[in-house]
Amino acid sequence: MKDLPHIPLLSIFTVAAFGLAERLPKAPFITTPLETLDALVEDVATFMCTVDSYPQSEIIWTRNNIPIRLFDTRYNIRENGQLLTILSVEEGDDGVYCCLAKNGVGDPAKSCGALQVKMKPKITRPPMNVKLIEGVKAVLPCNNLGNPKPSVSWMKGENAIKENARISILDSGSLRIQKVQREDVGQYRCIVKNSLGTAISKPALLEVEGNSYFIIYQ
Repeated sequence: MKDLPHIPLLSIFTVAAFGLAERLPKAPFITTPLETLDALVEDVATFMCTVDSYPQSEIIWTRNNIPIRLFDTRYNIRENGQLLTILSVEEGDDGVYCCLAKNGVGDPAKSCGALQVKMKPKITRPPMNVKLIEGVKAVLPCNNLGNPKPSVSWMKGENAIKENARISILDSGSLRIQKVQREDVGQYRCIVKNSLGTAISKPALLEVEGNSYFIIYQ
């Protein structure tokens, strides 16, 4: 008969104790806290919430304190709930995202991060052709979207427009001309720019007609 290999009792007890410790209940602990993510519109964005616990934790995701439903097709939740993926980021997806892990042992664990949606400039209401009477006020629209907030400048023909007492660019991006004159006739374009890109409107023609005066003889 072969002799049994000699295994020190201390090693046996150590292995047994280690195996027992692995099976002891363990409260959830999040090993990868959520971070702030930047994403462009239509990008894919993924939050990771790796949890160490025994037994396995149930993970609930929220956006701005509202639970994300598992059957919401805009999201993909996998790896036992530890990965949350937004399949196509939209402008309204920005906010605070949190994962809450609980398994009935100890206190639940929670971690939160933010999604900042970045957007290239987009002109939502461009300037249009307009014909005005001399002396009235003109407002050429250039409503826009973008994140970071875009800056807006204007061109008349090939020349940049400089603001003065009569001509100004409003917070909305629109160009306001007080008391239009014949010299204001021309083609106007707005240019919307941020760190992600530039959008330029199509030219819009501003026409100015002279006032008509009627003389009444008595």
